Amino acid sequence: MRRIGIFELEKEALRFWNYLKEKGVDSSLEEESRKEWSIWVAEEDQVDPAQTDLEIFRTNPMNPQFDVTNPRPIPKEGDRTEKPSKPTGFKQFNLSKKWRNQDRKLGVFTLVLIIISVVAFLISGMGQNAVIKNLLSINSSILNGQIWRLITPIFLHFTIFHIFFNMWWLFDLGNQIENKKGSKFFITLVVILASCSNLCQYFYAGSSFGGMSGVVYGLFGYVWIKCRLDPADGFQLDSTIAIIMFGFFFLCFFGIFGNIANLAHAGGLVVGLVWGYASAFKWNRG
Repeated sequence: MRRIGIFELEKEALRFWNYLKEKGVDSSLEEESRKEWSIWVAEEDQVDPAQTDLEIFRTNPMNPQFDVTNPRPIPKEGDRTEKPSKPTGFKQFNLSKKWRNQDRKLGVFTLVLIIISVVAFLISGMGQNAVIKNLLSINSSILNGQIWRLITPIFLHFTIFHIFFNMWWLFDLGNQIENKKGSKFFITLVVILASCSNLCQYFYAGSSFGGMSGVVYGLFGYVWIKCRLDPADGFQLDSTIAIIMFGFFFLCFFGIFGNIANLAHAGGLVVGLVWGYASAFKWNRG
């Protein structure tokens, strides 16, 4: 969900919100201060059309296109959800509160990734079982159709600290992305991050590596860029955490923490940063 616009005039905000409501757009109009009103759209696939309508509206707010038959007043704090007069799918509720609180839920695919990683960690004897390790590692067999090997190295972990670090950040960052952008977007992002980070490490140092770190750094890069360039999307990342993540990234290159898949970290981070920047550029264009 996303805040698509802020209005200084209450009557204009109300007029456009009523227009969205009549179109069946799941939206909310909320008073930010005595001089500002914001409009939020709940569904990602409705954001683009709503922003297009908003651009047209701003050029001529009195355009007859935006006339509605049954306008409603601005909902106040504490108002109950109203059932729409027709099955348009519109709901009246405080989207900004939902937006701020939704990342507390545990995403389904985030949980699935954590469970698979922990199970693989246990049955592989912390990555020491040669059979399991060979089954999950990336190698030239991908050229013979074993495409899963592009992904499966992310489930190999070799120490308690290794898996704890990765699962902690997967839980924190993965939940945010899955809850705000949807499960389909999240799993697509994870698959691309895993493939790119694993290939980077494989071409640099061969198949003797594993871990979710490349994906984690990709998720981190995505969230970090979105926080800086597209704060309206609602991601949260403390600046101290960002310093720690970047610090750990660079320290690994100096061998402080032993044998680390640095190219997996770098590949995932670059893809996450680029993806986040492209998304932020899209929403901030013009």
